[in-house]
Parts: sequence; C-alpha cells; structure tokens
Amino acid sequence: MNKVSARPQSTTELRVEAARDQLPIIRAVARTLAHRRGFLLTEIADITRAVDEVGAALIDAATLGSPLRCSFEVSGSAFLLTTAVTSHRGLPRYPGARWRSLEALTDRVLTTDLLGESSGEHEVVVAFIKQRRGRR
Repeated sequence: MNKVSARPQSTTELRVEAARDQLPIIRAVARTLAHRRGFLLTEIADITRAVDEVGAALIDAATLGSPLRCSFEVSGSAFLLTTAVTSHRGLPRYPGARWRSLEALTDRVLTTDLLGESSGEHEVVVAFIKQRRGRR
C-alpha cells in the first residue's frame, strides 16, 4: 500500500521476501522518499547505508519464509523506517559493529524483540530515525 503524497506526512509500506536480493528494492524506496522530501545527498546516503544494516540484520535473524515488513514514514524533517520479521533466534543480545554503524548513521535506533504467536518465535522489530538537517 503506497500513500505517498504532498501532505506533510506520508507512509509507505513494503513487504518483501527476507532475502538479501530484496535489499536494493528497500534502498530504492528509502532513497526516493528521502529525496522527494528534501533530504540532502549526504543524508540520503546515510539512510541508504542504514537500510542496508537493518535489512541485513533482520534477514540474518528471519525464520525461513518470513517476510521482511517495512514501513517508511516521512513527517516534517524526520525519516522513520520501521522493519520487522518473525525469527526463532531474535536479535543478538549485545549488538556489535553493525549496530554501532547504524547508530552513527542515524539519530535514533529502536529495537524490540517480542514473543511471537508460535512457541519459540519472536517478532523482531528495528526502527531508525534520521532527521533532515538542511535544505537542498
């Protein structure tokens, strides 16, 4: 469902197979939305790299056959990406270099690891916020 418009806030939802060959699609959507809302090229590059980090982490954690669900919300000067997968492993307890990189690229990173519907399943959610600093 795509709700991109000229309104002050827009949300776009995307659901793809949790596979690395789907990352270019997610990057393209993120890049397009950020560009349309006036983010600088350096900010768009940060968003794109952050999408790669989040996507790779969730794809690694995803249960076979679980879709990767993405929600992009651009409101005012903020770009919010929320991603989720079903996992039997969940996210690592002590995030390493991937998370430090993600924190450096964005303004805020949020993670949630909830119990899933089936025994041993987790609903893993990772979100990040990137603020627009300047105007083009």
